[in-house]
Amino acid sequence: MTALSADATQMASYLAALTQPDTNVIRQAELALKPILKNPECVPAMIEVIKAGTSQDEGTRHVAAIVLRKRINGHLAKFDEPTKAALKAELLTVLQSESSRPVRNGVVALVAAVCKAEAEGAADEAQAAAGWPELFQFIAAAAGDAHPEARELSFLLLGEMTETVGIHLKPQFGTLAGLFGAGLGDGDAKVQNSAVKALGLLMSYLADEAEIDTFAPLVQPVLTVAEACRARSDEEVVSTTLDVLYDLSFSPSQSISAHMATIVRYAQICMSDSNLEMSVRDSAALVVATMAESKPKHLGRDPALLTGIVETIFNLIETSDGSAAGALFESNPAWKEDFDDQDGYNAADDNGITETGMAQGTLDMLACEIPKKYIFEPVVSRCMARLASADPNQRKAGIACLGVIAEGCAEPLRENLAQVMPHVFKTAGDSDARVRECACFALGQISEHCQPEVLAYSSQILPIVFALLDDANIAVQATSCYVLEMFCERLEPEGVRPLLDPLVRKLASMLEATSKRSVQEMTVAALAATAVAAEEEFAPYVVGVASLMSKLMELREEKTFSLRGRALECMGHIAIAVGKEHFRPYFGPTMQCACEGLTMDSTDLHEFAYAAFANLAKVMGDEFAPVLAELVPHLVTVIGQEEGQFEHAEEEKGGQFNALDDSDEEDEGGNLVMHIRTALLETKKGAITAVGEMAAHTGAAFVPFMGEVMTVLLKAADNWHPLIKTEVADALASMVVPCVAADHGGEIKWEKGDISGASPLSANTTQAVEVIMKALVTMMKDDTKDVVGKACEGIQSIIELCGPHSLASVANDCLENTYALLAKEAPCQQIEDYGEEFGDEDDDHDSFMTSVCDLVGSFGRVMGQHFVQYLPKFLPAICAYAKTSRPPSDRSMAVGCLGELAQELGSGISEHWSTVFYPAAIAGLADADDSVKRNAAFCMGVSCEGLGESVTSQYPAMLQALSPLFSMDISEGDTAAACVDNASAAVARMIVASPTHVPMAQVLPVMLKALPLKNDMTENETVYGCLFGLLQQNNVDLMANKPELQRVFAQAASEESKADDELKEKLKLALQSLN
Repeated sequence: MTALSADATQMASYLAALTQPDTNVIRQAELALKPILKNPECVPAMIEVIKAGTSQDEGTRHVAAIVLRKRINGHLAKFDEPTKAALKAELLTVLQSESSRPVRNGVVALVAAVCKAEAEGAADEAQAAAGWPELFQFIAAAAGDAHPEARELSFLLLGEMTETVGIHLKPQFGTLAGLFGAGLGDGDAKVQNSAVKALGLLMSYLADEAEIDTFAPLVQPVLTVAEACRARSDEEVVSTTLDVLYDLSFSPSQSISAHMATIVRYAQICMSDSNLEMSVRDSAALVVATMAESKPKHLGRDPALLTGIVETIFNLIETSDGSAAGALFESNPAWKEDFDDQDGYNAADDNGITETGMAQGTLDMLACEIPKKYIFEPVVSRCMARLASADPNQRKAGIACLGVIAEGCAEPLRENLAQVMPHVFKTAGDSDARVRECACFALGQISEHCQPEVLAYSSQILPIVFALLDDANIAVQATSCYVLEMFCERLEPEGVRPLLDPLVRKLASMLEATSKRSVQEMTVAALAATAVAAEEEFAPYVVGVASLMSKLMELREEKTFSLRGRALECMGHIAIAVGKEHFRPYFGPTMQCACEGLTMDSTDLHEFAYAAFANLAKVMGDEFAPVLAELVPHLVTVIGQEEGQFEHAEEEKGGQFNALDDSDEEDEGGNLVMHIRTALLETKKGAITAVGEMAAHTGAAFVPFMGEVMTVLLKAADNWHPLIKTEVADALASMVVPCVAADHGGEIKWEKGDISGASPLSANTTQAVEVIMKALVTMMKDDTKDVVGKACEGIQSIIELCGPHSLASVANDCLENTYALLAKEAPCQQIEDYGEEFGDEDDDHDSFMTSVCDLVGSFGRVMGQHFVQYLPKFLPAICAYAKTSRPPSDRSMAVGCLGELAQELGSGISEHWSTVFYPAAIAGLADADDSVKRNAAFCMGVSCEGLGESVTSQYPAMLQALSPLFSMDISEGDTAAACVDNASAAVARMIVASPTHVPMAQVLPVMLKALPLKNDMTENETVYGCLFGLLQQNNVDLMANKPELQRVFAQAASEESKADDELKEKLKLALQSLN
């Protein structure tokens, strides 16, 4: 036994101290080591300690390897070549002879650090790849060694050297692939496991690189090893494999994509394995969800694979005891507290993961990402089958999954509500409380995402929900409140009127009777939504509800802040519902509560306050102006705050002795990292919304604050987070309104397409418009679709308010950006290629594109004939969305856009009538989707109106195409009724444009039978204007239908009619003339 040198002995004593459980001893040792570790002589001393297996304990030697790894990089460059060579040889000798696994692992990491430092210090790639050849000879020899420990060591080394291998050893990848393949097929489990881990690290590192193709054939052997590990409950290897598969999910490699089905099936097996920890199973679910996100078309086009996943998800929800409606309330602390003691509501592991939550989250991702033509039927068919089951667990899964897909599959679900809703209503009365709860969840989701079609079921939904408010199960009561909140959001007064009084009374009594905060919060939200639906009819209830809210708005305990905020929110919604006059007595107290909330340390209360300011500014208008001087500076400060801040970095998980790192003495302050305060993002968003509404509704009073507000908004337009930029785009458009109020009396009179004359804009308005339009046009190039959509909406609102002069300064860029969006060439549409080789035929509707097409229609409205020159470029891009392979929303959007252009450009579309507008309208009228039919009828009518006699030769074909719309069953919903209304309007326009080319005797009876209009009241002027004209001419064919005409006029003039008062007076006069 060789004695340690004096330096090594001293070093060993300090390193031994680092292994002690006393933090003071460790700190003293670190302080003593710092100056020693600056000296290169510390390296041989620590090597001595590592090798001293007989005189030093395992812990001290292991620590020596760890500390040396941390310091070696700074010293290595100072050594001459012989010293380096001796060090590297010494390390390989230690690896070869070391019997202690912890020490050997420490030396493995040390060797990897030396190898990395050598490669990074090389003069070129060739030298980097050739550096330390003895190490790679050692690895190759170890991999072929007869002893499994040696073979395992080779992969431990490769795993630690992942980055160095990935960067500098690409020429050796073929050899390495063979080595890894042998390791995966090794007869020893430890060797296999280490091969999986090492290869997994390298594959994750190379996932985005072309070189991943070299290792792609090893995916199947990796899964074979991982499956064996799963079978014997070796969760570490399973977890490692799933992490690798997650990284590979985003790989653009076709070679990796070829293994998608195998990868997903393995993840599916892991999801179902109840012997695995929930965190591991959740990692498996993440792989499936990520595949759906990155390769949605691949997954959709493999029906066997997709249905297998869906079936697994249903089975998990069936067999789990957790609440299948729990996903709705996972983020609500009050809900967790209130229901923590109930069976099935506390089934989460330490990380908050439940089987049901995992399954629902995965299904939600599938529904949102996979093309609807592939995912909708497999899910809904299983929902229907399980809803018919005698097993309540199956019924629970069926109705829960229907609710989960409501967001992602909203479009096909809206089209199939007639088939789906009876099943939902039936489960709402199920004998099992869990099924009823999930029925409420599904009803709420459908109510939220299937607007406006779901409103047609108000007469069935509201009584059902009203009955569920009395359910014996508290969770069902609470979930029923959620349904009310979602459903009533867009309901008209007549929809809620039959149940308004008992509904308000029931909710009020629930609020007073329950002690559960979650139920209280949801009841308050339901009251707010009911008020919004009832509008002024809620006025008789304001006193009583406001009294209840006033008590809640005085809550000061931190855990009740959310309930206090909900009450404040409710008052804001009541203000929107009943209007200024009815709400005026409550304006002061509500503002006081909101302002008081700003003094409390609660970002939630701040958000609720800003939402209240926004709603109250909208309602109170100029009466809100006196508080601007106090509120706007505060809002400006909030908007200007940085949501990121530098904080001291935490030690890496599992990191040891960070105080001894190379960088420590140079940076005594420690490492600083940027932390994002996500709560401030929501607060800032609320402040931007509030300031936008104040600008939009307080008129000229806001002008003095324009400068400071514009400064922070323009800065926020460059924010890193799309949430902020989206809100900024919305608010910027409102900043023009105060200028218009101050300098133009609230309205600018402009002429369509007139840019040659003097601008009607004042100097102040012109300046504001130019700055804002420039910012919004820039935001059209953002890489987030929501931001782009809001920017388009903002531009549309400004040019329609201010006219063509507002567009002039940015017209070229604005038009180019709009075309790029239509052609799918904009930055926000350049999604990464994750190996999806399919075209756009499977793409679903992008909702933001509706805003883009609306802007195109606005160009026609504002630019007039100046826009005609752009039609040859724009029309093909628009028509691409009208192809039969596109989803109904795309087709409807495209045909609607053509209709707007035809209406605004009139004869300007003549060159494109026979090639674009006419065939699109004819095809649209024959479409299976009612919304497409409706827009096609409108397009046809306005085209005839604008083109006049030039298209009369096609009247017979057009009338024939319109004819089936008059036979549609309007009881099927608003869209069907709108189809009939638009068909009537189209015929009316054709008659006005060229009455001699319309066979009145055949057409008028059909048209009159469809009147009065049931849904689209905007067409009243068109339809009745046509009839008034024929009546004045004493048209023979019209007079032949006098009784029917009298019926139409009488119904349209009745109190129940939605026609405006001016039209009703005209109708009454016309009736008198007929009598």
